[in-house]
Amino acid sequence: MAANTNLAYDLERFEQTSAAAEVRPNLTVRRQRKSQTVHPVKIVAFAVLALTMAFVFLYSQVVLTELNSAINEAQTRLSTLQGENVQMQTDLEGKMSLKEIEEKAISEYGMVKPDGSQVTYVHLERENRVEAAEKDQSFFEKIVECVQNFLNGPAAE
Repeated sequence: MAANTNLAYDLERFEQTSAAAEVRPNLTVRRQRKSQTVHPVKIVAFAVLALTMAFVFLYSQVVLTELNSAINEAQTRLSTLQGENVQMQTDLEGKMSLKEIEEKAISEYGMVKPDGSQVTYVHLERENRVEAAEKDQSFFEKIVECVQNFLNGPAAE
């Protein structure tokens, strides 16, 4: 091979070589990668995001704890009030019994049980009965009744 002395001409182009003899190896160029540096703004943004997420998590736990405490207090108050309700219902039933009413009437109001001399029977000559006044019919109701009587025919009284 001829040495390349003139850089202006590529003399290798003119050489005749066989296609089989000319095997070029595959060369790959490896470049040295730059060491990746993380921008300080990204680090700060990630730290702020992580702190925000931690704060939100802690805040939600505080809210849940407060709500559970409020629920427990309400349940305690409910059971106390239900107990008071049962006690008041029992007291009310005791005060509304006939025996209690009778004792109060005798002790406070001086009432006594009636004896046979105090009983008076009243006899009425005729029975008591209630009579309802007839309902006044409107003009249209009278017309409807006349039409019904006409359609039904004479009524057997």
